[in-house]
Amino acid sequence: MSNKNTHIKKAEYLENLFGCTGRKAVVTGASSGLGAEISRALVHAGAQVIGVARRKEKLDLLREELIAQNGSFVSCVADIRNGDGIDQIIDMVNDAGGCDIVVANAATADRQLLKNINRTDFDQLIELNLTLQWQLAKSLFPTLANSGTGRFIQIASIYSLGASVINGLGAYTISKHALLGLTRSLAVEWAQHGITVNAIAPGYFPTEMTESLLAHKKTSENLLQFIPLKRFGDPTELAPAILFLASPKSSYVTGSTISIDGGWSAW
Repeated sequence: MSNKNTHIKKAEYLENLFGCTGRKAVVTGASSGLGAEISRALVHAGAQVIGVARRKEKLDLLREELIAQNGSFVSCVADIRNGDGIDQIIDMVNDAGGCDIVVANAATADRQLLKNINRTDFDQLIELNLTLQWQLAKSLFPTLANSGTGRFIQIASIYSLGASVINGLGAYTISKHALLGLTRSLAVEWAQHGITVNAIAPGYFPTEMTESLLAHKKTSENLLQFIPLKRFGDPTELAPAILFLASPKSSYVTGSTISIDGGWSAW
């Protein structure tokens, strides 16, 4: 067999395993950080991506980048925290002719000790990090069921698996623990519809949400003590897990959590 034919065979094999050609995806929190990198991974694998975020200028920059690389990316400027945000997503999904993959990445963190945080702030954090993730899943269930190979991927956290080592992230940690409960419960409920539901638990990556924290030398050094690989992650290192969980070939994986944390959760 020629090298050319061997190359084609390898490309076909990898496309069959991890490719997303012809598949339609929704990514929330897509304008920057991990959400932007997840969108890039799916687009480069052939998916048609609807990127959802509040900041139009950031989304448009990402769209220009991906369109210039012959990718398919549509901006959906929406805030899922208000009543119309999820409706906007559904409208765009319907216009696109359905949805096969959802990556629920939108989240917030508020550093307040549990003994100090007030009810309003606590409720708002739980609302975005948990309740609205359930509402998004519920709203997109019909189109994922129609897909036949529906994939719902939650972006959780290493703090889904244990307590935070940073003071003031108690409410965030609680919300991310509950998110794994939602992931597992949806996985069991939706299995009969051919939909898999899984989570990725990232460690510390340099993003807008973490940049001020990681820029603090003492805090950064303290965090590295918990990471066996002794470095923070690169957002591109999420791509293999995203493509695996998004692929039709991951059809026997559901209710699982993949930690991408440099070994943090191995302690």
